[in-house]
Amino acid sequence: MALSIVGEMRRGSATLRSEGEGGLSYGFSATLLVYSTEKTTSREEVFAFTPGLPIVGLGYGPYNAVCTSIKAERQESNPHYWHIECEFETRERQKQDPLNPSPDPTTWLPIFRVDSFITKERVLYVDKSTPAKYIVNSADQPFDTPLTQTTTLAQFSFTQFEDASQSLLDIMERNDTVNTSSFVGFSARTLLLYVTGAELGTYGGYPAWRVTYQVTFDPDTHDVKLLDVGTSYKSGGNLYSYMDDTNSYRIQGNLNGSGGKSSTPAVLTFKTKTELNFATFIRQ
Repeated sequence: MALSIVGEMRRGSATLRSEGEGGLSYGFSATLLVYSTEKTTSREEVFAFTPGLPIVGLGYGPYNAVCTSIKAERQESNPHYWHIECEFETRERQKQDPLNPSPDPTTWLPIFRVDSFITKERVLYVDKSTPAKYIVNSADQPFDTPLTQTTTLAQFSFTQFEDASQSLLDIMERNDTVNTSSFVGFSARTLLLYVTGAELGTYGGYPAWRVTYQVTFDPDTHDVKLLDVGTSYKSGGNLYSYMDDTNSYRIQGNLNGSGGKSSTPAVLTFKTKTELNFATFIRQ
């Protein structure tokens, strides 16, 4: 038994529809003519052994449309021939710019949707009292084991078609960065961006990068906060050891944020992530 695709038949259809929130979905069908050397070939054999037959779940064509189903129908007039109807649909979460509608995917606007919620352990330095109290022992020293709190963060992802002329390095440099200023209603440094994929190809006849991103939203920012404590302090421009009351032992003491002694420690904030202006490359 041998099976082969003779060609694509003239019948077929295409659909472009709205998916809500301005989203677009493109679907189409194609009917292939398959020839079998045997009259008794089964449907399962046609699916399994026809070279080049679309595989359900894989992407095809200029829009990388996913094959969602295939249906086999034997010709009544000639059992050697089969009609294979294939259905395809894009799964891009994109929407047209209402001020600049275009078939060029590099002008489309990404759709942001929350994928999941994650939890993160965060060290607490002040409690919820009014006024807030530093979390230190009765001698104003930090506890050996810090007090932590579980917070909930939101994660969302999106896909964007981008200019094909940019380099892979341009895209890589966006990975593991935070927003330098307010972006779509989120305060500065509250969004942590990761690049999760990039494909360079031709989509609908237009060369473009297809880039996927994941963003984690932390309302308290992605900065790192630490209590200002140490075994040395500054005074008059000089550095001195923090000693006990008998001046016999070096101890860890509280600092005021400028290196000086303090009864309670200051909280220091460190920006550990590279900042980018997201508005320069994410369309909105």
